[in-house]
Amino acid sequence: MSLTTEETFMFDLEGYLVVKNVLCKNEVDELNTLADGAFPGAYDESNFRRTAWISKWGPKFQALIDRPRIIPYLIGLLGQQFRIDHDYCIFMRKGSKAGRLHGGPRMQLGSGSPGDHWYAYHDGIIRNGLTVFTYCLNPVKSGDGGFCCIPGTHKTNCLKNLPADVRMFDRAAHYVVQPEVEAGDVIIFTEALVHGTMAWTADYERRALLYKYSPGHSSWSGNYYNPDEYTDVSDQLRRIMTPPSIGEREKSVEEMLKNG
Repeated sequence: MSLTTEETFMFDLEGYLVVKNVLCKNEVDELNTLADGAFPGAYDESNFRRTAWISKWGPKFQALIDRPRIIPYLIGLLGQQFRIDHDYCIFMRKGSKAGRLHGGPRMQLGSGSPGDHWYAYHDGIIRNGLTVFTYCLNPVKSGDGGFCCIPGTHKTNCLKNLPADVRMFDRAAHYVVQPEVEAGDVIIFTEALVHGTMAWTADYERRALLYKYSPGHSSWSGNYYNPDEYTDVSDQLRRIMTPPSIGEREKSVEEMLKNG
């Protein structure tokens, strides 16, 4: 199981994919109801809410880490030893302001050492650093806001040339794209892609669940997963939660690989 040839072409071209209907309507409705209980509280004047460790909200959110539908994308984009790096949610209400465009292929923090925002293609194989799988719990139509990106910038050589007013959303630019999605879709993108969050303009709430993954040898977050803090953890999920390493690291999804 792997990406289709067209998906491979699209991801290499643009740095992101929208995978349709990963969750059915009943699942979306159930996750929204569970989120109401797990993350209660009112919005403040920012109309923006965010919190981490949503995978601890119960079995339904835990199961999103290794949902079978996304496994081929994890292997195809990160390799057979991918690991979960961190997770959080973004909730927005009409009037929530935009964040700046960020990301892009770059050296980390100006230190001169490689960072985790990278994209590579070699001999028919795609690999990425930190990569995001966003479960969309609401539809997003053109002009609604939310996730946006500059397609193709995961391979840019001119990151510093992005105008500051475009980066801060002070000026609209035709090359900044806001994908349309339906509730239940998953947006996959590499952090090497320049991306951000546009102001939310829709009358309905935006709810996005972000699960971020790294290759088995690296980590963006310094907080590793403890399987003992979860319920009924499978051997597969335990491997996916393993802290970063290189030598003799197990494949994350052994059974699927054996069965093709």
